[in-house]
Amino acid sequence: MKRRLLAVAAASGLTLGLALGGTAAHADPDNTNPGTPPAGKTAAQIYATIGADAFAELTNNLTVLYNAKTPTPTTVLASYDAVNPNTGVAGEQITTKPGCSIARPNGANAGINAILLNQKSDATKGGDGTSYCIDWVRASRGRGTAAGEANLTFYAQSRDAVSYAVLGNAYAPTTPLTTAQLKDIFECTTRDWSEVGGQPGAIHLYLPPDSAATLTFFLQAIGTTLTNVKAGCAGLPTVFSGQQNDGTSLKGDPQAILPYAVTKWAAQANEPLGIKDLRGGAHIGLVNTTTAPTTTSVLNGKTYQVLNPAFITGTSASFGRFFYNALRNDAPQELKDIFKAGGYLCQNANALLIPFGNTPLGDDTSQSQYCGKPN
Repeated sequence: MKRRLLAVAAASGLTLGLALGGTAAHADPDNTNPGTPPAGKTAAQIYATIGADAFAELTNNLTVLYNAKTPTPTTVLASYDAVNPNTGVAGEQITTKPGCSIARPNGANAGINAILLNQKSDATKGGDGTSYCIDWVRASRGRGTAAGEANLTFYAQSRDAVSYAVLGNAYAPTTPLTTAQLKDIFECTTRDWSEVGGQPGAIHLYLPPDSAATLTFFLQAIGTTLTNVKAGCAGLPTVFSGQQNDGTSLKGDPQAILPYAVTKWAAQANEPLGIKDLRGGAHIGLVNTTTAPTTTSVLNGKTYQVLNPAFITGTSASFGRFFYNALRNDAPQELKDIFKAGGYLCQNANALLIPFGNTPLGDDTSQSQYCGKPN
C-alpha cells in the first residue's frame, strides 16, 4: 500500500484543465522511483524543495499545477516528501537534481539545515557544478536564531496550528487538556491518563524525530524544550517513536498521544486527490477550551475541513503558527515570483490551500502576516 495517493485532479477551476487532461501528480517527481529528479531535465532546469511534512502534499500539488502552465516553464518545480512516499522510510539518500545526492530531510528543521549547506550539483556525477541541490524549503516555522538563517527569506503562505492527537477516549479525557497538563505529559512528570481526567492507564508518548518542526514548535507552545523532554523521559518504556502527522504510526494504541498539525489532519480528512488519509482513527485533542480545532469552508460547491482560526486565540494562541516557503535571499527572481505577494501561489491561494486544510492569509498588507509577505 502506498503511503500517499499519486494523482491530482480538479478541486477548483485552477485544476480543471489538469483533471480533463489526466495529468498525474507526484508525491516525489517520479511516482514509481521516489527520490529521483524529473526526467530529461538538467540541474539548471529544476527548482527543488524539501522540508516540512505538514504541507508536503500541498506543495506537491502546487508543483504539478505550475509545471503544467502554458507556456510550459523552462525551469520546473520538484518537491520531495519528508519520508519515502511509498514506504514511509526516513533519511534515505535521494537525488534532487542530476549530480545531487542528499539524505532526505525529515521535517522543516532538517530541511533548513540542508539548504544552508549550499550543496551544489556535482559535475563528476552528471551535474553542472553550479546549480544548488536545494532551492527552497517547505518551512513550518519562521526564521530561527542560527546565523545562517539570515541568508533566507521566509515567504508567508498560510496559517496552521499544532495540537495533539489521540485515538478515541478509552483513556484520554473528553475534556480539554491545558497547556500546563500537556507540558507535564511531554516532560513525563504526568504518566497516567487518570491524572488529567482520563481513565486509568499509562500515557504512551509518541515523539516525532527531532528534525520535525511540528515537534519542536509544539514543545515551544507548551512551554518546554527537547532537552527537558529527553531528560524527563529517558529510558521510560512508555515513550515511543512516531512520525509527525501520521496517526497510523500509533499502530492503534488507545493510550497514545502524538503532536499533530491541525491542517494536515484536516487535509487527510478532506482527502483531496494527492493525499492519503493517515489519521488511523486519531482525532485532534482540545486545548484549554472546547473550541473545535477545525471548521468548514466551501470552495466551488464542495465543503472542506480547514483550520478554525478561533482555536488559536486567547490562552491557546501559542499553538498557532504560519507556513512559509524559505528561499535564499539571492534566489532567482523567477522562483521568488511564485511565492511573493501577488505571485502564482497567492493568486491561486484558495484553490491551492483550502482543499489541504489551510486557512488562507489574504492579501491585506496592513496585517502582521499576509500571503507572500517576506519575513
